[in-house]
Amino acid sequence: MAPIMGVTDSAYRCVYDQFFDGYDLTIAPFIVSCSGGKIKSTHLRKILPERNIFRFKLIPQILSKHADDFITLATAMFDLGYDTVNWNLGCPIPKVRNKMRGSGLLPYPDVVTKLLEGILPKIPNKLSIKVRLGVEDSGELVKLLPVLNPFPLEEIIIHTRTGKQLYTGNADMAAFERCLGLSRHELVYNGDVDSLENFNMLKKRFPTISRWMIGRGGITNPFLPAQIKQGSVFSMQQKTTDFIAFHNALFLAYQQELSGPSHIMNKMKEVWFYWKQAFRNGEQIYKEICITKCTDKYVYKVDEFFRNNPIWVV
Repeated sequence: MAPIMGVTDSAYRCVYDQFFDGYDLTIAPFIVSCSGGKIKSTHLRKILPERNIFRFKLIPQILSKHADDFITLATAMFDLGYDTVNWNLGCPIPKVRNKMRGSGLLPYPDVVTKLLEGILPKIPNKLSIKVRLGVEDSGELVKLLPVLNPFPLEEIIIHTRTGKQLYTGNADMAAFERCLGLSRHELVYNGDVDSLENFNMLKKRFPTISRWMIGRGGITNPFLPAQIKQGSVFSMQQKTTDFIAFHNALFLAYQQELSGPSHIMNKMKEVWFYWKQAFRNGEQIYKEICITKCTDKYVYKVDEFFRNNPIWVV
């Protein structure tokens, strides 16, 4: 399960696990390192073990460009029981990459090398890295991958878009193919794994890849990981029944975690941004939800939507 800020948080992870199968692990949305060796009391709240009780493994993710701050945060995560952390070198958000964090570090192999030399000997955790193809073009990752070879990394997850693309345009499978011979590390494919058909096509094209990350496609279609991993088949009625139960449990979890209808509604709007793509008339219910401020009205609108037996398109 890919880290999707605002969606795949601890509440989502726990509720998802109650209803669906297929994921082996999830990487949590990034936590930004703090300067001065300090960690706020709320900094690690969403990765506390007691808030993340589910069957698949959780790997916290760190966003940082300072070795000392990274070490402090990784060590605190180890103390919570996390033997592996992931370094975010893929965040495409302009305000992040413009500060030379996330994907903004990809054009600077020397900086990445220096950071790894400072970090790896001093953290008790294993380290994996999540990257993009580059900020501007895939040539940036092509230059970086050989530089990473000497370091003891668990794996490198490659999102097959550039930072400038954000989440638009097509994943660049040709660029990923060029990466295969450049790294001695295990590579994980990430990008547009949004259907069983696409996954089978990717698996055929990249037979040496055995690890796959599912992002937006797994939010839109929560049944997809089980379809891929176990070959599960779901009737339309079963999908609707299971999805309603999942929705209701997630809605309840947000009601228990958040205060005030506006916060709860904002969370539901975030997940419906993806869910709308699963249904033939999804855009209409999404528009209605976006102008809804009252949770009671929201419940009525969603119940009405499912009473009309919406058609699944995923």
